[in-house]
Amino acid sequence: MNRRDCLLFSLGLIALGSHPATALASTFWDQPRKLWLKREVKPGVWEEINEVYFEKGGLRWPGYVRACRILRDVHTGKVAQMSPALMDILAGIQGWFSLHDIHVPIIVLSGLREAKTNEDAGGVKDSAHLRGGACDLTVPGVPVEYLSKLALYLQGGGVGVYPTRSFIHVDDGKMRSWRG
Repeated sequence: MNRRDCLLFSLGLIALGSHPATALASTFWDQPRKLWLKREVKPGVWEEINEVYFEKGGLRWPGYVRACRILRDVHTGKVAQMSPALMDILAGIQGWFSLHDIHVPIIVLSGLREAKTNEDAGGVKDSAHLRGGACDLTVPGVPVEYLSKLALYLQGGGVGVYPTRSFIHVDDGKMRSWRG
């Protein structure tokens, strides 16, 4: 069993709570997937969701749409269908903290970006943000070095750590890492 399988099995056990017999046949990913996201959309104005976006083998449309809205380009207002794989990475991060009885939202700093927003942010031309496959985030009280190690551990895609700006980048692309 590799690290990811072990983590997923552990998350499955915690998600099932008091049903250990069922836990052997299930994993974290078999359970409804929920995201608790917060985002400052204008100075002093926050939006928040705490919704199931995936269950019973498919997207749960109301929660998925609300998650996509939180991950929109707040500079232009554009909303797009975000990558379900990206949302799974975010759910994996939250699942790890839930496993350790830490219940805090992911603070979204950037999700989808249109070309001008990406350019203004200093993003690369082929950024996963442009197609809805990336998120810059932080978690209250959690050092970015820890977050980046957790994201790398999940092996979901690219992970960038920006320690001087106190956030990490996760995306659904190929496995790679960098420091910004």
